Order: sequence, then structure tokens, then C-alpha cells
Amino acid sequence: MGSYVLGFQEIDQTQVAIVGGKGAHLGELSRIEGIRVPAGFCVTTDAFRRIMAEAPSIDERIEQ
Repeated sequence: MGSYVLGFQEIDQTQVAIVGGKGAHLGELSRIEGIRVPAGFCVTTDAFRRIMAEAPSIDERIEQ
């Protein structure tokens, strides 16, 4: 199983499938000299899938 949380410094465009487009862009921006990006992180799709598998009632609420 993959990581559930990745810091912006750990993220690049190759991880768009697990952190989404905005997360991947923030990761890329955080590496560019002169561009200030606040410290942050992304919760990955692995985390989402695990939560949904362990708490099916959440999925039911989302579907409503």
C-alpha cells in the first residue's frame, strides 16, 4: 500500500494520479526558486480508498 500523506516537497507531476492536479502543481511550484508556497501536504487516493473500504457508511452518505 502507498503513502497516505505526501508533503509538497515530495510531489511532482508524475504523481498526479495519487494527489490530483492541484496537489501535483503545488508540489512542482514548491521546488521553484523564488516562488513561495506555504508548507503543506496532500492526502493521497490510497488514503481515500482505505477510508471508503473501512467506513462504507461514508460512501452511502456521499451517494445521497
